[in-house]
Amino acid sequence: MEFVIRRAYKYRVYPTKAQISNVENQFSMCRHLYNRSLAERTDAYEKDGTAISYNQQQNSLPELKKERPWYKGVYSQVLQDVLRRLDKGCQAFFRRVRTGGKPGFPKFRKRGQWNSITYPQYRKRPDSVITVPKIGRVRLVYHRQLPEDARVKTLTITREAGKWFACFPAEFPFTAEPEQGLTDPIGTDLGLIDFFYASDGSHVPVPKHLRKKEKQLKRLQRRLAKSEKRSEKYHRILKAVRKCHYRITCRRSDFLHKTASGLLKKSGLIFYEDLRISDMMRRPKPKQDEDGKYLPNNASAKAGLNKSISDAGWGRFPDILKYKALHLGKKTLAVPPQYTSQTCSACGKIVKKSLSVRTHRCACGFVANRDLSAALNILRIGMDTLQAPT
Repeated sequence: MEFVIRRAYKYRVYPTKAQISNVENQFSMCRHLYNRSLAERTDAYEKDGTAISYNQQQNSLPELKKERPWYKGVYSQVLQDVLRRLDKGCQAFFRRVRTGGKPGFPKFRKRGQWNSITYPQYRKRPDSVITVPKIGRVRLVYHRQLPEDARVKTLTITREAGKWFACFPAEFPFTAEPEQGLTDPIGTDLGLIDFFYASDGSHVPVPKHLRKKEKQLKRLQRRLAKSEKRSEKYHRILKAVRKCHYRITCRRSDFLHKTASGLLKKSGLIFYEDLRISDMMRRPKPKQDEDGKYLPNNASAKAGLNKSISDAGWGRFPDILKYKALHLGKKTLAVPPQYTSQTCSACGKIVKKSLSVRTHRCACGFVANRDLSAALNILRIGMDTLQAPT
């Protein structure tokens, strides 16, 4: 089966000091344009409830360049992309208003909160050197080959923790590998002690990337809070904080990709729970007595649980597993998570137990690790789903 897929290719770039200064100035101008356009939309909405469109603000860009000539230093399509970003945020706001959700109008961007510029019609393929409009020729580390039939769609220059990257989203035809025999099916249960426990007994411990860096982050953030705002020391410590978070992100991403590849090497069919991570990480509702006094609601313990779930990367792992399986001709399937941990995988009876109980014990005599029993149940449900008549 052949279809078109989109994939982003990210490369490290090394701009000169003059180019870095130029790009940072463009970041600043893009941020000012975003805030100016947002203020214009906010005033119109608060005054008479009208909404200013993207086309109206885009058509005013030539006049803006006449009034403020320094905007000519930014490529025209980059300025248009800034307005598109704002328009997407405003459209999401009005959509939430119509559906009765929590509104939340787009927020103004502070200094240092704009770290990327996008060229929407950039079509040149990357090489050891790329030519970027209004910036010039920039050295690029071409460590990953772009497919010959790939068509570059855009270019985004980003800054992450003091490092510079060029991101090339591309489209190319892809022929999916025919599904293999789907041998050795396994069920996997995600956890916070073991990242996953498989039905074949294999398991991988949670690496806890954020937890291992908490002391360092706490020390840096304490120093940041005590330093004078916007001073040289403040920005130096802020750079160290961002660098620490960037390392955590890279290590977590590396772990998730390698873990998914390891699972797909030994199985052609993988079942996992269809977890709603956003619902699991919601803060608990406040409790009040008859007099209106607030009662303990375990919010502190829930915050620690939410941090552990986020640190483990539960939300991203299934997505990585699915796209890797597609390219390898293998299959993944999400199953309902209800009672997978409470049901005995041997006899099918419900054995209720709290999260602190890590061993499953049933009256039928079956004793096993709680997560292993859940993985066996996930495998059974997944196989029943596949075999059910459609």
